[in-house]
Amino acid sequence: MTDYKYISVVINKFDLPFEIKLATPDSERIDQLKVDKTVAAISENLKEYDDIFSLENNDSTLARFQDGEEAVLMQSKDFEEVYEQTITAEQMTHHYFSSYFNGKYDPIGLLNGWMIDKIFNRYLLSLLNDDGIDGVSLRSGDDVRLASRPNIDFRWRIAVKDPKNLDILLATYFLKNGAISTSNKMRSLRKEKSDIEQVTVVSNNALDANIWSSAGISAGTNKFPEFISKYHLTGMIVDKNLGMENFRDGFSDRIAVKK
Repeated sequence: MTDYKYISVVINKFDLPFEIKLATPDSERIDQLKVDKTVAAISENLKEYDDIFSLENNDSTLARFQDGEEAVLMQSKDFEEVYEQTITAEQMTHHYFSSYFNGKYDPIGLLNGWMIDKIFNRYLLSLLNDDGIDGVSLRSGDDVRLASRPNIDFRWRIAVKDPKNLDILLATYFLKNGAISTSNKMRSLRKEKSDIEQVTVVSNNALDANIWSSAGISAGTNKFPEFISKYHLTGMIVDKNLGMENFRDGFSDRIAVKK
């Protein structure tokens, strides 16, 4: 069995740090100059996103849009893309996922997943061409995207903790490629009566995982199983009464739609 070492680099942008992690069987084989250049490029890209989506900066694209400058939609391709993604997410989840808070547009509910996917695809996937790197991952908060070099037996270990006690491990996922998101905070004004305390969703990309983990909290015990079945979702629910319940490719043993 290969003994892996993990190299971690943290970039602090927005309200949460972004952690880049590399899995290596031999750190001396890594092209450190290439890694340094990649980290610098990611840091610069995150600064660009901060200039667009920051609510602390009154001159950001998002702040101007909130103030009624709809023309900014045509001035930033990234902002336009995120805006379209939020509209799609609201329609797909029947507005259990929402991008409006206090009457203002705020895409924070999916922005994390969107940025992770963009940066991961643009910068980190190519690092798997380095002979010294067998796995790459990018995490921000409870959202993580990861990948492994093809034809090797390396898997990322992702732990899911108890929402009431972070010292308690509920489940562990071992993934070669994909994304996982865990949500225990409601990001929508629409909320059903629910016993769901936490939702974890595993997907091919961080954006979808983020959207569905968030929507699951607000959709609740009655409605979320319909989405699980319709969209063939995979993940885990923490329910007050049923405890931990896994679902895979749209199927769940115990949680069902209540009549």
